[in-house]
Amino acid sequence: MVQDGRPRAGRRAAGAGLAVMAAGAAAGLAVEFHFLGWTSVPGGACGGRYRPCPDGTTPTLLLAFALTFGGYLGLLVTIGRFTERRPGRIVPAALAVAGVVLALWPGRQAYLWMRGPVLELAWQAGPDRPSGVRAEGVWTVGEDGSTVVRVRTDALVAYDARDGGRRWTLRAPVRESVCGMSRDVAGGVGLVAFARHEKPCDTVWGVDTRTGRTLWERKITGVAAFTAGSDSLLAADGDVALALTGTGVRAYGLTDGRPRWTADLRGGKGGETCAPNVVSAAAGTARAVVTCQAGEKGSGRVVTLDTATGERRLSRALPVESPVDTAMVVSAEPFTLLLRERDERGVAAVLAYPDGGGDPVRIPLSADDEDLLVRQVSGEGFTARPALTAAVCGGTLVVATAEPGGYSADHVSAYALRDGRRLWRAGVDEVAGLVPTGRDRVAVLGANGRLWIFGTADGDRVGEDDGTMVLTNRLAARTQLLRAAGTWIVVNGDGVKEPPLYGLR
Repeated sequence: MVQDGRPRAGRRAAGAGLAVMAAGAAAGLAVEFHFLGWTSVPGGACGGRYRPCPDGTTPTLLLAFALTFGGYLGLLVTIGRFTERRPGRIVPAALAVAGVVLALWPGRQAYLWMRGPVLELAWQAGPDRPSGVRAEGVWTVGEDGSTVVRVRTDALVAYDARDGGRRWTLRAPVRESVCGMSRDVAGGVGLVAFARHEKPCDTVWGVDTRTGRTLWERKITGVAAFTAGSDSLLAADGDVALALTGTGVRAYGLTDGRPRWTADLRGGKGGETCAPNVVSAAAGTARAVVTCQAGEKGSGRVVTLDTATGERRLSRALPVESPVDTAMVVSAEPFTLLLRERDERGVAAVLAYPDGGGDPVRIPLSADDEDLLVRQVSGEGFTARPALTAAVCGGTLVVATAEPGGYSADHVSAYALRDGRRLWRAGVDEVAGLVPTGRDRVAVLGANGRLWIFGTADGDRVGEDDGTMVLTNRLAARTQLLRAAGTWIVVNGDGVKEPPLYGLR
């Protein structure tokens, strides 16, 4: 009795057809992985510490080359075996194409898994023109920070945080440059100051940041000490605008510029020469740092004023004995001050002032195992509102740190303002930007194009954007990182070669 061999032949033909489809799938994956791998490289080149390749690039390209040879040889062998059983070119070609099509979606999912989450360029602003200008500071205003105002030496330029489109431009007075700006905007009004070359920073504008219109202008006398870009010369709080002078603080109506009050803070002892250095305001309280010098000796004080009336509430001595080289506000509320005196054994610390008075809590800038890098030091720009690599979130200072004596911020540390104790420390690459993203979270942008998000309480990495690779990392010498309108925004100090700002999603 002879058995019918057609079912077995049919199964062999079907198996040969599936083999052709599998080889076609391998060839399709090879083409797809080549395309996805090479197009994911920013600018067509990557590698090294400061321009690393996106995650998944190496395995994607290795698989692409392996599947190229495997798919090509597989198609030659499987099509040859299929045509031995069923002559013709149309069917094996159709099977191979079907394999390619069926492999596209799984290939895409495999690539996304290998690559991991990324932030891609959503928009970028046009370059700065003329090329000699630079950024002096930046504000985010409007609902959900929908407008970003980049303050340049020659103009204020507002951008839509959603697409980067320009909303308005406000030019500086002729032959004058921006020399100061308020740290924050109050009620939609920001303060900006201008100076002529080597002249006092004495022209102050109140600017409606929603429209770019100048609400008022005032000439501030007695500010000869400030002839270049400086931080904390202006402050806005409630309905009051504060301007630092050579003798104290003057207050104006925030929306109309009408004079409110004047506080003279020069008082010193025994031949001391005293002058205010910085002013800040928040929650109805203004604070001015006054420093004094008599020969090689120095002293100073923090004077607390009522923002609405100018009434002096409190005066606390600075813990210094030599002249003060640096006094910079890290946070207006709670009031946190970066202080460094000229004596190399003197105070060099972040000082956290309790609201009820008493001695400030000291967080030394140099510890046994790390140095605090509160401010970016390389490049130009952001002198009117510095690009800090430190932020106060609630009762915690989060700051970029480096190995003792180092200049590269390769860690982020958190300190409790109530007692100065370090809470946690996390390794990162060189910090290019640091910004709070809520009361209990802080985001850190690394110079290598990686974004981390830490919980301020314990340093745990949190959030869906944590650890993401930034595919377009176009950083100038100084940068600020912002979170506005659901977009990560990088603001460059120099916007000539790189975009002045760009959005990532």
